[in-house]
Formats: sequence, C-alpha cells, structure tokens
Amino acid sequence: MIRIVKRCAWLTALLMLAACGTERAKLAPTFEQAAEEAAQTTVNFYLWGGDDGINRYLDEFVAPRLEAVYDIELNRVPMDTAEFVRQLSLDKRAERANGTIDLMWINGDNFRNAAEADLLREDILDAIPNAALLNETAQATDAGIPTEGLEVAWGNVQFVLHYDADKVKNPPETFDQLRRWTEENPGRFTYPEVTDFTGNAFIRHLLYAEYGDAMRDMDTIPDEFWDELAAWSPNLWKRGETYPKSLAQLDQLYASGEVWMTMGFNERRAEAEVNAGVFPDGTRALVLDYSIASTHFLAIPFNASNPNGAVVVIEELLSPEAQLMKQSDTYWGDGTSLDVEKLDHTDREAFLALDEGVTYPDPIELAERQIADYGPDVIDLVREGWPRVAR
Repeated sequence: MIRIVKRCAWLTALLMLAACGTERAKLAPTFEQAAEEAAQTTVNFYLWGGDDGINRYLDEFVAPRLEAVYDIELNRVPMDTAEFVRQLSLDKRAERANGTIDLMWINGDNFRNAAEADLLREDILDAIPNAALLNETAQATDAGIPTEGLEVAWGNVQFVLHYDADKVKNPPETFDQLRRWTEENPGRFTYPEVTDFTGNAFIRHLLYAEYGDAMRDMDTIPDEFWDELAAWSPNLWKRGETYPKSLAQLDQLYASGEVWMTMGFNERRAEAEVNAGVFPDGTRALVLDYSIASTHFLAIPFNASNPNGAVVVIEELLSPEAQLMKQSDTYWGDGTSLDVEKLDHTDREAFLALDEGVTYPDPIELAERQIADYGPDVIDLVREGWPRVAR
C-alpha cells in the first residue's frame, strides 16, 4: 500500500515534531539489521511529483515490492525539491533531531545547497549493498560537484527534444536552426520558465551554443545574450508573453497540439506517453547539436526519523529489477545509474535487450553530442537574468 501526501501536508507534520525525541535516529551497522529495524514502518519519500509515469512507477511497481519483501510502506510526498530543502534548513535552524523527510530525490543546485548547509547524512553508501553496482562516473559528481557519499545515483539521462513528425516535416538540427524554424512556424514552440529544471536547462543549452566551455569561467551572462533571447520571444507560443510554469504544462501543450515540440531530460520518456495515447503517434526524438547529460540522486536528510527504512528503499531502487523496469517504456524510461558490466549475465542481457522504441534517439548520435553541464552557479545566473526576458 502507498499513501500520497499533498504538498502542504508537511506543515501538519511539523507541528507534531515537538512530541518527537531529540536524539538523532541511528543507522544500523549492517543492511540486514537495517531491514529488520525498518519492518512495519513507513518511509516518507519526498520528490518532484509532476510526471505521471514516475508516480505510477513508484506506486504500482516499487511500493508493492517494498511491502511484500520488507514489510515497508512507501509514503510518496510530491513537492518541489527546493521547497523541501528549505524545510530541512528550517529543521536545522530549529535543531529538530527528528524530521518528516526520510528520503529525497535531489540533484544539481539543490544538492549543492543541501550539502553546503550540512543537511544530508554522510554514512549511507556503505550501508547499501547495491551501491557496489553503480556506474562510478555517474556516482562521482553531481553537476560537477563531488558527491562525497552524500547522495546515491538513481538515474542517468540526457536532454532531448521530441517533436510531432506529422507536423514538423524538416526538423532543425541545431539550436540556431531551431530559432529560424520558430520564425517560419510562429507560436509552435516554447519552453518552461527557468524556475523549472527543464526550462533552465534549455537556456543552458543556448548558452553553450553561444559561448561553449568559456561560460564555465564567466561570472555573469552577457547582456547581449538576454537581448537576443528577448528578441526571439515574439516567435514563441503566446508571443512569449507567458511561458509554461513547468515541463508538465509544456507536455500538455504538446499533447493538445498547441505546440509541436516538447523537451526534457530523459531520452526515452516519450515512448510511454505515445503508447498511452497522450503524445501524438508521430512523436520522434530530436537531438540538436548539444545534449547535457544529467545524473539524479537519492539522499537521506540529517534528521530522517527512519534512516534504516530509507536505506532499504534505496537498496530496492538500485536493484537490477527495479532499474530495468525504470528504464523500460512501461512507466518512466529513465536511464540506469548502474554499470551494466558489473551485472550478472542474465541482468546484463535484460538491459541490452530493451527495445529501442520509435521515439528513442540514435544512441551513437546522442553520445557524440553529449556535453557536461555547467553546474549550479550558472543555474543561478540563468534565474537571475531571466526577468529581462519574461517582462
């Protein structure tokens, strides 16, 4: 059984913390002991809840396995990541030893902020047997920041666009061509606001197309960049007078045919949407001249009330079975964080046997165009400069 808590439910939970003890919950010395102590408990898993496929993966596949194997109930709490990082910061200042968050999905600037504020447990990697199967490169850094054992890689994806081939006969091949395409097809393209993870990433691709690796050494984004972006706005959906608040809203515009392209981290995500009849049958992948690779992670807060349960959930989420289902088009299509060469023959072959799917990009092309992300500092610069465009 899985319970889903609404976004504001944590407020009620915070009021209950006064009744909690002040001693920080301890992590069992072995996984077996952690699983034993976590039996018949609930794990509060805080994460972004804006994707139906991700939610169904956790509700329909992961939660029943946790209940059947470990007698653990998964309580999925949908909330924007920055919001629950702020909640942890409040806990830290108030010296709350027992918080409401046991496990969280995190990466990028939110990880940087949480790590700098000392909001994450440091003792989790050795407690998770399946961590030995992780891709060491994916685990090492988060948007250029060393993870130092504060988080565990959950998935590995790249940024792609998806378009309706029945409407877009000659798709652009570069970000510069995309701009010219919007001039010829006004109103048929947009991107989320930069407060959204995907919208911010789209702007970082434009920065890379303009400045390349030189942007890594710049402490500001030139005014000319924002001027050019503002000049592009009239060719976008609603003449650039408004932008989708989130990727979910952009997907809705694409599904309804208002715009002819969508985008996102996860090169395989559109397959399930097409199979479910949400996205158009003509949906195909579009890899432009650059594609940022991104790893996303799981972390346990410093004051998790049930850290042993969180360790068990991470162990399950890193199992080859759960990672294989996550990468398939049944729910999510999220790339694995495991090193398939570390898996036994049967599991390795199962990953290699995954269907390519009609909406998946060419893997060679995707690899050739992969670039490293700029990191949290540039994410901040994009947010700071955005008001010049969204006037």
